[in-house]
Amino acid sequence: MKLNELLPAKGSADPLDPDRFQAWLATLPAERPGVAAQALMNEWLRFRAANSRTRLKLFEASLDIAYRLVREAEKQLAASHLPLEQEVQLMFLAINALLKTMAACYAGIADELGHKWIGFGFAKPLRLATVRAMEFQAQRLDLAYRVYARGSKSAWSELHRLYRIARDNGFATVKPSGAHASAEQVYVNALLMDFAEPTKLAPGELERVRFYVSRHAKYAQIEGAASAKKGEPIDACFLIKPKEARAGRSLLRAGGAPVEQGDLVLRCSRLLAKLQGQIGGIEKGLEPARLGLPLAARQPGYMALMRNLHRLWSAPPMRRFSRQKFKPRVDLVVGFDALWTYLTGPANRRRTDELPVKVDTSEWAIGNESPGGFSLQYVAGNAAPVRVGEVVGLRPRDQSAVHVCLTRRVVTGDLQSLELGLQNLAPGGMPTMVSLESTDKQGRTQARAVRVIVLPKLPSAGDGPALIAPAQSIRPGVSVYLQQRNGPLRLWVSKPIEQCPGCEVFALMPYAAPPTASPRPEQAVPPRSPAIAG
Repeated sequence: MKLNELLPAKGSADPLDPDRFQAWLATLPAERPGVAAQALMNEWLRFRAANSRTRLKLFEASLDIAYRLVREAEKQLAASHLPLEQEVQLMFLAINALLKTMAACYAGIADELGHKWIGFGFAKPLRLATVRAMEFQAQRLDLAYRVYARGSKSAWSELHRLYRIARDNGFATVKPSGAHASAEQVYVNALLMDFAEPTKLAPGELERVRFYVSRHAKYAQIEGAASAKKGEPIDACFLIKPKEARAGRSLLRAGGAPVEQGDLVLRCSRLLAKLQGQIGGIEKGLEPARLGLPLAARQPGYMALMRNLHRLWSAPPMRRFSRQKFKPRVDLVVGFDALWTYLTGPANRRRTDELPVKVDTSEWAIGNESPGGFSLQYVAGNAAPVRVGEVVGLRPRDQSAVHVCLTRRVVTGDLQSLELGLQNLAPGGMPTMVSLESTDKQGRTQARAVRVIVLPKLPSAGDGPALIAPAQSIRPGVSVYLQQRNGPLRLWVSKPIEQCPGCEVFALMPYAAPPTASPRPEQAVPPRSPAIAG
């Protein structure tokens, strides 16, 4: 279907006829969000000469299809890898343009009505137009977070400006008829989402944060910055400067930044108290529904996310190390299975050697490096399926060692560039197999082999040994044997240090009698090809 086939015939009817417009909207192909979005934007151009009330009605009639297009775009983005293919990029850009256009249309109406005396019946449409414009700018930010892009500067500038209109006219906390939230709710939600650092969220966590914010953002408070600094604690506060095209920054980081007229502070102390109470309630075994949480809140990953939100909304951590900037090239292997295969042989060969096993690698440039990790910039090759929480192997061109890392941050700039933030777990790992024995319901012994990567020394585990395994494949309490020069060494798999979508990292402890608090659901026996732990 071509774009011009979606456009109404010129002169066939009144372009502002609501019935004609509704019938035309029903013909838009929601399964092709990019094409439908472009057709919808072209149709809106026909409304430019209408008065503000008429335009507002026509834009309101477009809401359902606009929301459907955004939802369909989000589904397609969730199924896409980074960097995005050209067709997906075009779809993303079209949906972003749709949201930006709708926000601008509603903002234009709000600006027109703002110059009129609202006592003449313009109060309600002014409130609705302002909130709608803010909602669509906030959706632009959410759409960017789905591809690990930073929030648009123009979106933040407009959110600050529109919230000021609502605050100055006394309706910031009023929810207009037909809207889902007030201007202040939309504003606070957008701020909390940004302060949750979306480029560091693992797959699935963005939806969980959005759900939590929509439920509990009401506990955060906005107040004037001039009065907020006087005698109040600042460890759970963010300074918002509307003249800056960004969300804001922690007051602890802002330091002695001067406070100007119109600056605001988002105070999160009540929100953090609520969050801490929910974490404590889950730990005590309370039903998640009683705490205002989904059933998934019982999962360890959800609890880890809640603790991370508590940290980010209280006192965001400062950078631990200074960065050394240079641009050497490295090869990157993404995912547990690919890394295990790479470590068994290809990693020890030259890049020009013929490899018996094909392993997809991608080429990256090190943007900067610190003792704790790397920042990489994509150059070429197969980067899929890189995502936050994925284990990767990094091999510098001039070295044979493979750094085993976890992806902590993914950022796309112009949709074609890609930047990773990696935490360096260990400078090397040893692939091996462990055989786990278990008993089925009939009492029969069963054995299964599991691929693992042994890290001889893991700083976050007290410089002791650790083990990486595919997610949900090994549980704490089993024992493993590692073959050393002086004989096999038996170790216990302790509690997980990291739980990611694709893998888990466990500390390994010297073998002793099984602790009473740690049941032994499975027993590991010596592998046929044991690793040699240095």
